[in-house]
Amino acid sequence: MEGERNQETEQRKVVDYSPAKSSRAMILFLIDNILSGLIIGPLTAMYWRGTWSLLDVYLFPNDQAASAWTCFVVGNVGLLCIVYIQNPLTRWLRLDRPLHWIFGYHLYTYVLGGLNVCQWKGIWHLLDHYTGVNLHSAWITFAIGKSFRC
Repeated sequence: MEGERNQETEQRKVVDYSPAKSSRAMILFLIDNILSGLIIGPLTAMYWRGTWSLLDVYLFPNDQAASAWTCFVVGNVGLLCIVYIQNPLTRWLRLDRPLHWIFGYHLYTYVLGGLNVCQWKGIWHLLDHYTGVNLHSAWITFAIGKSFRC
């Protein structure tokens, strides 16, 4: 009994990767921050901007309200569907099936990213369409965001 508890305690130990612990941890910390700041961050911003621009060009380019409502509905319904298919996907996307894993994981990531951009484009364009783009609507948006931050 005592041996089992010690083994469980050993398995549950949290590894401390604090940069102050060792020079190896400091090097990993620096590499992580450099990669995040110089590669991951800019690529994420480019993905969002590119997807947003494609939606502006191809999804009702002459009707802001129709484009915004379509993005809002597709983004929110799509994200809700993603939530409900996660459990079945975990049975299909397993590491012991490499082709399923690679194809499914990447497809899931692209669809999820596109739906996120679609949802936020819909929200912001609806806000702009119905409240206008002015200082008053900016302060309202700030106040709403600040109140939900808690």
